[in-house]
Amino acid sequence: MTSAASARASGPLPTLALAALCLFGLTHCETDEPIETPDPPVLTAQVAIEGGVQELQLGDSVVFVGTALLDGEAPEEAVSWFWRLDSKPLDSVLVDQDLEGVGDSLSSVALLPDVQGLYGVTLQVGDGVRLSDLAHAVIQVGGGNTCPTSDAGADLVSQTGVPTVLDGSNTTDPDIVEETGDDDDDSAVVDGPQELTFQWHFSLVPGDSGVDDGDIFYQGTDHPTFIPDVAGTYILQLRASDGLCTSLPDYVTVQVTNGNLPPVAEAGDSKLLTPCSPTEVQLDGTSSFDPEGQAIDYAWSITSVPNGSQVIDALVEGRFTATPSFNWDVPGLYTVELRVHDGQQGSEPSYVAVQAVPSLPNEEPVAFAGEDIVVEASASCIADPYTGGSCNPCGSRSIVVDGSGAFDPDGDQLNYQWDLQSGDATLLGENSDQLEVTLPEVPVSFGGTTTVSVEVALTVFDCRSAADDTVTITFICEG
Repeated sequence: MTSAASARASGPLPTLALAALCLFGLTHCETDEPIETPDPPVLTAQVAIEGGVQELQLGDSVVFVGTALLDGEAPEEAVSWFWRLDSKPLDSVLVDQDLEGVGDSLSSVALLPDVQGLYGVTLQVGDGVRLSDLAHAVIQVGGGNTCPTSDAGADLVSQTGVPTVLDGSNTTDPDIVEETGDDDDDSAVVDGPQELTFQWHFSLVPGDSGVDDGDIFYQGTDHPTFIPDVAGTYILQLRASDGLCTSLPDYVTVQVTNGNLPPVAEAGDSKLLTPCSPTEVQLDGTSSFDPEGQAIDYAWSITSVPNGSQVIDALVEGRFTATPSFNWDVPGLYTVELRVHDGQQGSEPSYVAVQAVPSLPNEEPVAFAGEDIVVEASASCIADPYTGGSCNPCGSRSIVVDGSGAFDPDGDQLNYQWDLQSGDATLLGENSDQLEVTLPEVPVSFGGTTTVSVEVALTVFDCRSAADDTVTITFICEG
């Protein structure tokens, strides 16, 4: 029995303990509010060089001053100081123990360099509960020599079994002046006997790789080569030396594949089915792809179904195609997995959820075809003393009838159907919530009135019931 199960068996948990179990996923908690935990205090180390000195001469001592801060303030508890000589020239014999404490506390240490070059010191502090990140300080010990700056080159992409050439040619040393002039040009000189040497080292290889530093060909040059044996990430470090000083390291990352990237599965958007939805569910994996554009195979699997459901993989029609379908049998949540394969590698799984809502008691929708409409028009007439006069007909009229006030109490989607019940008119948009009704021209006699009426019926229906309403349009033509 797990600790969470034991706690449940022995009785109610205290609120704080239950919150901890919820936080670490050891028990299921039904709550709408997220559990907020305060950020832990952060312990920080800082290093400064006494006097702000960045360069000193051989024989001079340097003092490194450390500071510890807890959330930006001096910690109240005692602090432990961990100093380390992180880097030094190749021919230096100094070790961590040569960092000597200054005063009663180890918050400051002194170092007496033994050769010219670049020295790096690292500080980490601890208060018995937490450790800080590393803080660094660098000092240049010279006699006129400047330490080189290594450059391991841009990150690379390669393949297994293919020789990969590294590039450290941008490594620089200000003390080395390359010869650029003619042989007779006295201004073209090499400043001293210095010459850069390069040291490459594997800082990271994939777990199943067998390569090591001995597999770096042309070691010591600025363009070494290695052959990756497995796919994964390789990180190499470069340090350069001018014979007096060794540079700080620089790194290059080589991302290696086996020549084929895995395809990517996309199972589509999750679906919420209303009681009026059909039982057949159409799935869509057409957004899946292969980075190299290779053809991919599809495999869909049912990973969970509601209690009582009989849906299984074999009932998924076209489960090895991009767009299969299945019929849900009981309301609840169905989850479906998609994996794709390019013939060499398979994808990570992608999932889609289908929520089938149970059929609830249904209320009829409410139809509303709008208020009755009256259209009035005056005909163009000519008076005649002998005949009494004559009039042109009142012209055709188009009226928009609005049924958008119809609604369904259950929130089901409504369908619309308009029909002409009586009168003469042309209808446009019979299956939408708004209908355009066109009335033909109406003849009228001089001094008379002609009235025509049109009745239109609206039927709205969800998947289980329907309702009707009518609207009357009256066209009055005055002569």
